[in-house]
Amino acid sequence: MSGTPQVSITALLKKTEHYDKDERYMATSDLCEVLKRHSGGGGGGETTSFMDSSTERQICTAVLRLLHDKSNDVQAIAVKTLGVLLTTVQQEQVLEIADSLADQVLDPSKSELRDVYTIGLRTLVKTIPSSAGNNVAHRLVGRLLDGIRTSDNEEIVLCCLDVLTDLLARFGGTAVAVTRQHEAILQMCLMQLSRSTSGSGGDATAATTSPVVRKRTGNTLAGLSVVLSDSLLMRMVEALLTHIDRSAGLGKEGRRRSLRLAEKKGDEEVTTVDDTRALIRTMCSVAGAVGHRLGQEQIDRIIPIFLRFTEPADAVTGDDGDDDDDQDDEDEKMEDAPGVEDEAAVALANELRESCFMGFESFVTRCPNEVEPHLEKIIQAALAYMSYDPNYAYGNDVEEDDDDVAEDEDLEEDEDEYEEEEEEEEEDDDDESWKVRRGAVRALKAVVEAKKHDPSLLWTTSFAIRRGKSSVVAAALVNRFKEREENCRVGVIDCFARLLSVTVSAANAGVIAFASPNDMEDASQRMTVIDLRKSYSQKLVKACEKILSTKKGNERSKSSSLALLATLCKAPGGLGGQADITSVFKHVESFLAGSTENAHHREGTSKALRLDALSLVHIMLASDNHSPVDVRICLHKTLLPQLCQGVNEQWYKVIAEALRAIAWVPRFFVTGYAESTSEETKAKERSEVAQILFDAIEPKLAAHDVDQEIKECALRATASLLSSLHSTMSAESKTRLLELLLERLKNETTRIAAIKNLSIIAAASGDNSMEDSASIDLSPILAESISAMSSFLKLQSRSLKQSTLEALDIIVTNHGSYEQFRDGELFSSVVKDMTSLIVDSDLHLSHLALQCTDSILEVCPAAGPAVKAYALEPALKLSTSSLLQDLALDSLLAFFKRVVVAGAVAFDELLVQLRQRLNGKVGKHAIYNLAKCIAIITGSSGAENTSKVLSEIFELLESETTPEDTASIRQVQLSLLITGDLGRMTDLGADGSAGRLKRIYMNKFESTSEDLKHAAAYALGNAAVGSPATLIPAIIDTLKGENKKQQYLLLSALREFIKCSARMGSDTLSASLQDLIEPLEEHCADSEEGMRTMVAECFGSLSCIHPETILPKLQELQLTHSEIVAPEGTVAEGDEQSNKNALVCWTVATSVKLAIAGKVDPATLSPHMPTFVALLKQTELNVRTAALLLVYSAAHHMPQIVAGLMQDLIVPALYEVSALKLQREVDLGPFKHKVDDAVPLRKAALSIFATCLETLPGSLDMASFMLVLAKALGDAEDIQLHAHQIVISMCSRHPSYVVNAADSFIEPLEKTLKKKAGQKTGTELERLNDWIKSALRVAVAVSRVEGVMSSHRFAEFMERIHKDEKFGSKLQALTAEQ
Repeated sequence: MSGTPQVSITALLKKTEHYDKDERYMATSDLCEVLKRHSGGGGGGETTSFMDSSTERQICTAVLRLLHDKSNDVQAIAVKTLGVLLTTVQQEQVLEIADSLADQVLDPSKSELRDVYTIGLRTLVKTIPSSAGNNVAHRLVGRLLDGIRTSDNEEIVLCCLDVLTDLLARFGGTAVAVTRQHEAILQMCLMQLSRSTSGSGGDATAATTSPVVRKRTGNTLAGLSVVLSDSLLMRMVEALLTHIDRSAGLGKEGRRRSLRLAEKKGDEEVTTVDDTRALIRTMCSVAGAVGHRLGQEQIDRIIPIFLRFTEPADAVTGDDGDDDDDQDDEDEKMEDAPGVEDEAAVALANELRESCFMGFESFVTRCPNEVEPHLEKIIQAALAYMSYDPNYAYGNDVEEDDDDVAEDEDLEEDEDEYEEEEEEEEEDDDDESWKVRRGAVRALKAVVEAKKHDPSLLWTTSFAIRRGKSSVVAAALVNRFKEREENCRVGVIDCFARLLSVTVSAANAGVIAFASPNDMEDASQRMTVIDLRKSYSQKLVKACEKILSTKKGNERSKSSSLALLATLCKAPGGLGGQADITSVFKHVESFLAGSTENAHHREGTSKALRLDALSLVHIMLASDNHSPVDVRICLHKTLLPQLCQGVNEQWYKVIAEALRAIAWVPRFFVTGYAESTSEETKAKERSEVAQILFDAIEPKLAAHDVDQEIKECALRATASLLSSLHSTMSAESKTRLLELLLERLKNETTRIAAIKNLSIIAAASGDNSMEDSASIDLSPILAESISAMSSFLKLQSRSLKQSTLEALDIIVTNHGSYEQFRDGELFSSVVKDMTSLIVDSDLHLSHLALQCTDSILEVCPAAGPAVKAYALEPALKLSTSSLLQDLALDSLLAFFKRVVVAGAVAFDELLVQLRQRLNGKVGKHAIYNLAKCIAIITGSSGAENTSKVLSEIFELLESETTPEDTASIRQVQLSLLITGDLGRMTDLGADGSAGRLKRIYMNKFESTSEDLKHAAAYALGNAAVGSPATLIPAIIDTLKGENKKQQYLLLSALREFIKCSARMGSDTLSASLQDLIEPLEEHCADSEEGMRTMVAECFGSLSCIHPETILPKLQELQLTHSEIVAPEGTVAEGDEQSNKNALVCWTVATSVKLAIAGKVDPATLSPHMPTFVALLKQTELNVRTAALLLVYSAAHHMPQIVAGLMQDLIVPALYEVSALKLQREVDLGPFKHKVDDAVPLRKAALSIFATCLETLPGSLDMASFMLVLAKALGDAEDIQLHAHQIVISMCSRHPSYVVNAADSFIEPLEKTLKKKAGQKTGTELERLNDWIKSALRVAVAVSRVEGVMSSHRFAEFMERIHKDEKFGSKLQALTAEQ
């Protein structure tokens, strides 16, 4: 041990006894820093501490002494030092500190410093190492329980409860000393809660418990519930409910029940309102902590009890009249009964109701499925108490169909009303009924979240509230915007905004629909239709305007109203018409106003509210749900000057948001004019607007000392202005903006943003959005900009290179024909810089570089020599890459075509170079690409060259013998492929070439080379697109033959013909459609799976092109062949009809699956889906598997077509398949092997579940699915690995369900982790290790979900994993991955 720390600590310990409190403080602080530097070795760990035991004891004594120092500052730093010390000293010292602090907390004479000692003890519990937890808990639990039971000092009881709560949170599920005391702790807490109702006598244990103690006890019970076993948890819930059930209830109904109980039970005491409130608050805390563990039985008992205290009939308001006369006598009788409500009783009742609504919120959030049977009554109670305001009269609701003058008067009255309400709120501070209303609104918001996947119930179902009144949830929320209390009003607005948001999302997903004049009738037949425009939009706008009109305060309400209006903009119809938009703009203008007469908001408006107002404008202008004409008029007349003034604000976020909004303004002055508007008026208005926008944007674009966000937003606004209104701007203004844009382009921090916006400006020239389609003149900066961007291609940043290439292509296409570029010098240098990017290691950049080179050659043929010198060689190399595909291939073909057409390279020279690329190193896929390249240059070089190339090919292909050497086979294969690609581009039937090709292809079908057979099939299918009259009949006639090998190749050719026709948009397919269906239908029941797969691909492609013809045909095939007898999953031998039907149904299901993947028209497919999905009911394994894959494809690509079939057809079938096992024994001679034929089905079902979690989450019962997932974790290896991925995904998406199911994961995961390698080596051993590592990854991910480690079983499981040495390296690898 070094002597330096020892000497330092000794000196600091001496200073802690100094008479000056500042010296003591500084010495303690320095001691804390010294301990921090050397912490980590104590606390019961194995690492040796840097102090000896004597020094440790001295430090502990000094810190404990400082805890009762006279100075509060010294006490505070001592507590902080204690937290560090506990991680440094050995476990013996930790235990001594715990005992010492516990003595001080339990000592009745230490009342002055008890808070300090309690903080110290809680710090100890929170900071000690986990390894010391059990020993510390052993010392503390018993003493804390004794302190709570025996002490008559309330402060001691409260301190003990706080420490015990922390102890349960940290070690409640892992420390044996705590788990053994779970029952004792539970009994103690229940006793504390029940003392006031059952206590008698004079001893301490029977004394009445104060409300504060009951509240802390409830917190302790909530912490205990997390770690309790299921049996103890159920006992706790039962005890709480028993006490709550003895309560009479509230209001008139409660008093009636109290009288009935008194008559029946005599002297038996009824639980008071105060006690019931504490019990219900405790129950709410427990539900919030472990609501997911409560079963249907508990929920069915809890909810009715809570509803007893939230009777809608008791939700009185200031607008209610007197009760009916026939109730007077009963009311008088109840007034004489015990429990007459005074102010204190009303306050307690309100707190009780608030607690009940907190419980509803918790239950709906944590266990929505179990609450579903009670949801209607919860909504009724919440709607009733959302208006519960007995001390204020709002007056009768005013109809909304008044004229404009009356509306203005109402608006002014409402402004005064809101201000009067604020004054009344200040005077009526004792009225806490608003807390009940707030709780009711929160419960409604929880209901909205629970119904977010299908919120139609909240828009269409009318719920009875009270006094014969009823309302739908959405309408009730809108009517409640008049709420006088700020907190409640904000809650109501936010609740409706959330409801509207989830409804828009559901409409986008196809679950519900918004009404529109065009499709209302059709939509109403398929789904719930919400008429937002007619029933809600205008009311919402007016209600928000009333809130925005208040001259002072209500800032949170205003912010929420602006957010609601922003959400409304995303719904069809938006805010409404011109009058509504103008009104909203006026309110926004008042928020942004400076010294104008409309600036009554300005002084009291925060910068955050101005930001919200600008965000609303931004969303309004970006939305397509408003009429451009209306928006333009409102902008020009009302908001534009103040919007432009927003860029002069002080806060950078406000400036940036103003610039974002400004960027959307120019488009409305292009498209926002009626046909009757004169050109003169348009030009004048555009010129005026352009100047206003220029004056706002230019200073921010020129500024250097502004935030990066402002610079980027200024660039975006500049691009919008120049691309839309450049023709009405002065030359000086345009030049100034372009020069600033060039300056930003050269700046490292803004160059990517400048590149993107320059491309927007350049692209506007090719866009005829302006009636005057004159191109903007970029010549002042274009040459310098292109040179700068060309230099960016040499840098390392991929995103910069990608943005540069995209921008260069747009600029060259639209502005490359300028006179200054005709010599090709500048473009030649650009081509030179781009050539290094044409590589197969980055195909996307290769695609962009080739595309840009093609554009350069198109506008500037003078750059041809540079293209030949720099770009040709990398392009030739890329042509034979085995990775070449998709966009890169298309760009390469376009490049070669352009090179030949522009004369940059002679056709013969390029043909020779391409043919020379065919060598032994070229792969099969590359030969197909090389053939495309040769075909594209041949077809684009004229008829003479085409005829010449074909002659050479015919000479080679018409040989009767098949070559034997590989090189010759490759030459023949290449020639076949070239003919197919050439035939696709040109009609070869005119000169008889098509007939010669037909004979060649048919001959090659008999070749011994598989490569030549497939090449001939590919060529036949492609050539048939150009010469259908010759080749299609040949395909169909040959398909009717008996040669199976030729039939497969002909089906392959037919597939190529269909796909090529679809890509090219050829009409030849329509003419021969009926001729194609017959041979395809004949081969639907082919015994060869390869043949059926080819038929399915053909039907799938045809369905995408002609769905109205093919889909009914597939449906007819399925219905005709639906009778399949396969009791054990397989058709019996000899049952030829069932076997044929099974094969046909398999082909139909696969065809529909491929059609969905090919983007068939969903509207045409939807009516047929119930028939296709019915294949899930078939018992034949192959048909069922194909049906599952069909559903998977639909859920992945087009979830809307199966959304309505999930509950009734798909989900029940999935649960059935998930539990299906079809095991059989296979005799392998020396041993027997068990095979489960249902594994592919279970795997497919799990894939569907996983996809539905992302695309159709509302269709699944999550609790039931977790049972399926737990079983999948113990299934076959492939299924397990898929289940592992799902669990990890659910940890972030659905954590509450993972917490609930965590214990069920333990057994299958542990079984996987215990897999032994045995004799496995090589790949098998590596696969096993990956399997185990995947299970470990799941265990770690689940353990990190909040609440999981509170489970005693899962905590022990994770402890076993960490202690097992064989998992050490794998856990380290997982940590490194994260």
